[in-house]
This record gives sequence, C-alpha cells and structure tokens, in this order.
Amino acid sequence: MKTLRLFIILAAILVLQNGCRSSKPVSPRFFLLEYPAKTEISDTIVTLPYSLEITNVDVNPVYSSTQIAIREGEMEVHYFANNHWASRPNQSLGRFISIFYKRNPFFETAATRFWNVQPDFRLITTVYNMEVIRERSVFHARLNVEFRIETAEGKVIAIHTSDNIRQLERRDLNQFARAISNMFFEELYYFSKKAHFEISQQ
Repeated sequence: MKTLRLFIILAAILVLQNGCRSSKPVSPRFFLLEYPAKTEISDTIVTLPYSLEITNVDVNPVYSSTQIAIREGEMEVHYFANNHWASRPNQSLGRFISIFYKRNPFFETAATRFWNVQPDFRLITTVYNMEVIRERSVFHARLNVEFRIETAEGKVIAIHTSDNIRQLERRDLNQFARAISNMFFEELYYFSKKAHFEISQQ
C-alpha cells in the first residue's frame, strides 16, 4: 500500500515537472508611437520667417517610462506586464514633433537644438495623461496634452490643451498605439495652425 502511494506521488511530481517545462515563457511585446503613415495636410502653408526650438516633451512621471498604463478605476492605475512602449514616450513624441515640422514647414527653421543662435520661439509640450481606460469589456485610448509656444522672453503666444478619449474597436494595444499617434497628430496640427495665425497677426 505504501509502495503504491509512493508511486502515485512520484508520478504526480513528474507530470507537474513536465507541465512546467512544456509551458513557454510569455515574450514581451513592444509598441510604437510614431508619425502616422500616409498623412498629408491639404492646407497651403505660408512658412513664417522665424525659428522654433522644439523642447523636450514633458511627460507626467506616471506615463514617462516604457510601461503602458491602464486605468481601471477613478484613481487606480496599473501597468501591462508584458506590453511596453518601444522607447520612452518623451523620446518618441519628440521625434514625432520634429518630423511634423519638417514635413509641414510652419516655420522657416524648427529644431531641437540651436548653436550660438537664440530661436525666436520655443515649443513646450506637456503630456498629462496617456493611458488605456478599461470600462468593463470596452477599451478606450486617452491622451491629455498641452502645446504652448513662447517667445525667448517667456511670453506665451499660443496655447492649446486637449483631453481626448477615443473608444477602441477591439481590446488591441496596436489600436491603442495608433489612436494615441493619430490624436497627437490631430492636436499638434490644430495647435500649429492656431499658433501660425497668432504669430502672423503680430
């Protein structure tokens, strides 16, 4: 009887060990924040004869790492365990802005650094929220962002704040990353037109 019991215990241990060995570790997935493909602006842009410094994007520390945040309650935030941004959001969004002004010349010069020259204006970008919002079985993408252009002396010329929430068709982080990228583009474009008008009226 003891021999039979010992045999059963050993067999159970072997089954558990084989089960653990056969289970594959979950591979991490990485998502991009990037300039939307095939995005064209139909408006005619009259380039302003000014220089614009693109400062580092300031991202709320809750969202500044490569972890993707998910809000599941009014004051509760978690992070996906195996899903990450491919690079830190401030780096991705900084490149995004540089590409935007390169392809859409609102200003004669737009760059992240100026050597021995003081730019005419500075673009300051702040991301307050960038997260997945889960409401039961429905996912939303949220982007709360502010753009501000100041003179070299710190006078605010134009400012735009937007808090967008967009429902996703599926619970898919590819859709989430695409929605954030599209919303960022739309708000940056709207703000750039607003700033262009304000500066041209001076």
